[in-house]
Amino acid sequence: MRIRLANKSQYLYESIRVNTSTGSVSFGDLSAMQESAYKEFELAYRYAFIELEIGGVIFTIQPIDYGGETPLKNGKYTYEIRANDSQDRYGKLSLSLVRDE
Repeated sequence: MRIRLANKSQYLYESIRVNTSTGSVSFGDLSAMQESAYKEFELAYRYAFIELEIGGVIFTIQPIDYGGETPLKNGKYTYEIRANDSQDRYGKLSLSLVRDE
């Protein structure tokens, strides 16, 4: 399956790393309101571990586990990442999944 990221904020996301449970994939930097290119994943779920920097500060989406989750079917998806005004490492970012095809 192929997954891309969409930055749905006014912030520059830097040094983005995504792990869907099969290892870390680097997406580099992503400007505000932009989308990345698709990257290939063997296995993914509706959410993932995501770590990125905003203004030199690291923020993280940290799943507890994938118990009870169903793997995504083959296709193209977008992880939309939003950022609020919080400075909480684990509370600033939110993630939604969009099926592209």
